[in-house]
Amino acid sequence: DSGFSSCNTKFIAVVTEAAGGGAFVCIPLEKTGRLEPTYPVVGGHSQAVLDLAWNPFNDNIIASSSEDTTVKVWHIPDGGLTENLVEPLVDLRGHQRRVGIIRWHPTAHNILLSAGHDALIVVWDIARADSICEIECADLVWSISWNYNGSLIATTSKDKMIRV
Repeated sequence: DSGFSSCNTKFIAVVTEAAGGGAFVCIPLEKTGRLEPTYPVVGGHSQAVLDLAWNPFNDNIIASSSEDTTVKVWHIPDGGLTENLVEPLVDLRGHQRRVGIIRWHPTAHNILLSAGHDALIVVWDIARADSICEIECADLVWSISWNYNGSLIATTSKDKMIRV
């Protein structure tokens, strides 16, 4: 459905347990070579992670969405994890089915949107850990993008429609 990796100027994040767990690794870009089997993971989801997105305003903040219907926001320390991380900064609950897409707002701090298989788009205020608005869609959203200043979103859906 979505991306199983995401990169920024400090880290690359890769989903490691897409089939059943809910884990991903965040690897500092300067780390080279093979990862040890015991390399620390971000593992707070109860089911598979479906999308990852780094905050464009803070290179240490990453959001993840999952089959478990949640969106979680995590803080990755400089230098990477030294132990498994299971407690998110923010745990966002508002979808009834799996959440396949997450996108950070391009110009507003702490604003994130999620699109779930419940045909619902939720715009979240991360600072308040609450939804700002919910948009019911006519069908399953396959892709979504903010415009350059974040005043509009565009979606493509299962019904083969583009909506702005």
